[in-house]
Amino acid sequence: MEKRYVLDNGLKLSFRIVVNRYEDEEQFQQLIAFLLEHRDCIDELAIFTEYWHYGYYPLDKFGAICSIIDNRTERLRALGFKNVGSNMLATLGHFPEAWDWLPALPYQGAMAPDGSVSTSSFCPNSAEFRAYIAQKYILTAQAKPEFIWVDDDIRMFALGVEYACFCPECLQIYNQNHNYEFTREQLVSELNASGGGLYRERWIQQNIETIERLLVHIAEAVHSVDETIELGLMTVSLGISTYSGVDFARWFKALKAVKARPGGGFFEDSKPFGFVRKIHEINRQISLYPDSVRDIHYELENFPFQRLAKSIHITILECTAAIMAGANGIAFDALKGERGSLKEYDELMRGIQASKKLWSEIERIAGKYKTAGLFPALSPLYEARRNVENGNWFETVTVDNAATAYVLSEIGIPLSMDVNSTCGTILAGTMAEGYTTAELKEMLSRGVLMDGRTLQYLTKLGLGEYCGVAIERTYDNGVFESLTDDPLNTGNQGEERDARNSMYKGLGYILKPLNDEVRILSKLISFTRDELGPTSTVYENTLGGRVAVQGYVPWVSIHSAVKRTQLLQICDWLTYGRLPIVIDRSLRVVPFLKHAEDQSRWLVMLLNTSFDDTGIFEAKLRYPASHGPVFELMADGSSVLLPESAYKKSDDEIILSIDTIAGWKSRIFYQS
Repeated sequence: MEKRYVLDNGLKLSFRIVVNRYEDEEQFQQLIAFLLEHRDCIDELAIFTEYWHYGYYPLDKFGAICSIIDNRTERLRALGFKNVGSNMLATLGHFPEAWDWLPALPYQGAMAPDGSVSTSSFCPNSAEFRAYIAQKYILTAQAKPEFIWVDDDIRMFALGVEYACFCPECLQIYNQNHNYEFTREQLVSELNASGGGLYRERWIQQNIETIERLLVHIAEAVHSVDETIELGLMTVSLGISTYSGVDFARWFKALKAVKARPGGGFFEDSKPFGFVRKIHEINRQISLYPDSVRDIHYELENFPFQRLAKSIHITILECTAAIMAGANGIAFDALKGERGSLKEYDELMRGIQASKKLWSEIERIAGKYKTAGLFPALSPLYEARRNVENGNWFETVTVDNAATAYVLSEIGIPLSMDVNSTCGTILAGTMAEGYTTAELKEMLSRGVLMDGRTLQYLTKLGLGEYCGVAIERTYDNGVFESLTDDPLNTGNQGEERDARNSMYKGLGYILKPLNDEVRILSKLISFTRDELGPTSTVYENTLGGRVAVQGYVPWVSIHSAVKRTQLLQICDWLTYGRLPIVIDRSLRVVPFLKHAEDQSRWLVMLLNTSFDDTGIFEAKLRYPASHGPVFELMADGSSVLLPESAYKKSDDEIILSIDTIAGWKSRIFYQS
């Protein structure tokens, strides 16, 4: 069948249209008027197939809404909106919503380890469900969309039950694949056992394969109607859970998907740094996408569409950072769902229009660049491999998509989620449990920043010698750290930091050096001024790696000039003086840095996450000035050549002199 519309490459701005914006003719007319007024910043339209997140939509009623979508799609194309598709909101079903108002699930619901059954979400392996969902996607395809998005309820957790699926069908698949005869209760017992690692790995593998089969099934259903319909997959933040398995390469291939939408939540800006954490999370997902993915759309979320919940200013900053993180499009889920005028969104659309050239330029200049910085480790196989010592693998699913170490970016340390382009590794908490001993040893042969809990785990694996220290004792309250006269503390010797570990439930670790080459950066002191022993150390091991252990509350209360300076010096030491960017003053400036694969070109966004202006500061970039002149990329998308007086240069670094960055504003520079 002839392709109706060929997507061009480059930045795409997409708007997602909720049901009560198009179902009623009067509302649709208002939508048309709004879209026509702002058509210059609209490249795609994605029409939602349903209003609720509930998994079941009777097919006769769903067919009726698809007929309306067909009508709306045709009319929008006639008005010049050529790239119109659909967003299937519910495949399995996201969470309990309206299940007591809508017909009950007619097929097997997702089953929890304890045998309770979801009221809202299906088991993906049920034969009856598979027949139903194929027909649902066929009806969607018959509405003639250019593309269909598959939303992020394609997962095996948080489906109305926290962990799925333990129904008889899923249990039978597991038993047949591995020649077991487990009952559900027996399997759960093995999965919860400290020695149940093999069972957990096989269970996660089953989750991967379950999702893969479902995506193949969806693609076959859609392409049985029209093989030219493009498919897109929304993925789930690894920071929420890796229980589903996170095998993006297999899943995108199964769906034949060329579009991707990395997930993560930032719905309102009362805590604005939340969008920076989300940017790190989408960068982590993007780094795992296969090369076959052409369009990567950042999901700008205002759900449930409260216009005043998120400022336009933060919205624009968020989208700019998303392009820096590797997205080449924005999917705006921002237009309100209530009946009435869309006029309150005119200002947002004007902001998008004003920023479109800037975003296009970032994509043009650095679309193929890799992010640069330290890697906060989180294995896609974390849930498959992590230790279970409390007899409960099925702990509560976290809803915080921020890994602990993301706080480092708040004090100016660059982070990258692309493990292949990073300059060192951060191991926080239990993250080391997601890696094999060989993988951890490889990390230790380079640069690693870790905390006491990580050291404890590495010691159990026999890797303690490469860290240079062992744990002698821990304290849960009443201690602080005092900086030594080590050269990495120059200017701050004798300074003290009290992180109040009794409040933050963080331990203070006394570290015992294993040889004389260990350098002690901080000592633990009691509230009664007793010196207790080393708590922060650095060590260059026999593998050639550099290891820093932060034994005293490393991820909380690090926003002082003293601690920021020490951590920055440590990270630079870990990377042999090649941390890609160093900001000279104690500021809340987050660097989003990208460079070409051969590091001959770079682009950096400096985001001031304080309400205060920065004043004058310098940003040292470890790239040769000989590769070309330096420009500032302005808000209107134009570039200004920096005079040589605005930066210093040498064979291997450029030092930018920046007069100021206003509160919660950014400036962007690049070498070309």
